[in-house]
Amino acid sequence: MERKSNLKRCHICDALAVETVPGYQMFHRVTSDCKPWPRGGQLGVCQACGCVQKAIDHVWHREIEQIYAAYSIYHQSDGNEQVIFDRVSGRSSPRSTRLLEHLQARITLPEQGRLLDVGCGNGALLRSFSALMPSWSLVGTELNDRYRAIVEDIQGVEGFYTCMPELVPGRFNLITMIHVLEHIPAPAEFLSKLWSKLEPDGYLVIEVPDCLQNPFDLLIADHCTHFTASTITELLRSAGFEIALAAADWIPKELTIVGTKTGQQRTSPQQRSTPSPLDVTVKSLQWLESVLATARELSTKGNFGLFGTSIAATWLFGELEGRVDFFVDEDLQRVGRTHMERPIYHPSEVPAGSCVFIALPPKLAESIQARMQRAKFGFDCHVPIPW
Repeated sequence: MERKSNLKRCHICDALAVETVPGYQMFHRVTSDCKPWPRGGQLGVCQACGCVQKAIDHVWHREIEQIYAAYSIYHQSDGNEQVIFDRVSGRSSPRSTRLLEHLQARITLPEQGRLLDVGCGNGALLRSFSALMPSWSLVGTELNDRYRAIVEDIQGVEGFYTCMPELVPGRFNLITMIHVLEHIPAPAEFLSKLWSKLEPDGYLVIEVPDCLQNPFDLLIADHCTHFTASTITELLRSAGFEIALAAADWIPKELTIVGTKTGQQRTSPQQRSTPSPLDVTVKSLQWLESVLATARELSTKGNFGLFGTSIAATWLFGELEGRVDFFVDEDLQRVGRTHMERPIYHPSEVPAGSCVFIALPPKLAESIQARMQRAKFGFDCHVPIPW
């Protein structure tokens, strides 16, 4: 892929320094609720603050309206939150439960308090938090009323709002944003307004995809910012938060940032002096090209399946134009259902002699491959090349 300069304004630091990444438009994309999406969009890297981002223009806004109008959270498991598997043992637990267990082990929360979950969806985190901290009062916000009845039925929920978070009454001891910030076109402004909603001794917990660990994140059409540990922490500092914790291993492929309030806010993220991450982003796209090439070759070898039913597998299904016979998933909530009109098998159900591609970041894919081999399932298991 050849490089060329095409500077645009950064929606993080406002510098006219975003260079377009060539070659991005050759890829099909996927929505964050795991549905194939056509080619298009523009990906760029800010030379000032280092943030990888989509071009926010009228085309992007039109696509976002279409995606959110048909959004169906966790549709592969009938609305049940996805589970996280231990890389070695395969032990599973809901993502929110795993996140909150890590949080409880590292910070001390009072027995009673108020939690605001921004972008609460159908209440997965609120439900998990209610079970762990039953004396807390819980509030959720969303874009629309679609899940109001489900959220309001959760024990401890005092309110559900469709307004902007800064308009929700009162202040909170804990504010959570789980896979929300990457969707927001002006994240610095959004966080600055949220600052006043946190109690002085409160915590802000943010979970976002890590685009360095997981290049598949670049393909999600409705993600407008693709964070690294450095860009997300600098963004929080600019909004007046001090970084209490920053972890890249609580949830696979994701970044967890815990912030506390400081006494003042800066106006924008500081500009960086390190080399541009443009080359890293280009290499990520080149690796995605290699993943697609491998999948195309494997799909010609007979009974072919993709491991997983989320972002990577859905993207490949779209790129392969449906030349996939089945999906494989260890999540028992998804096994026995269909995804993209193809059956979802547990690994123990995969027909003998089948070819299965684990299209995930290499280290994660290799750990799953090792687990499959130890279990002696009767199918051939392939993983992507390292990047």
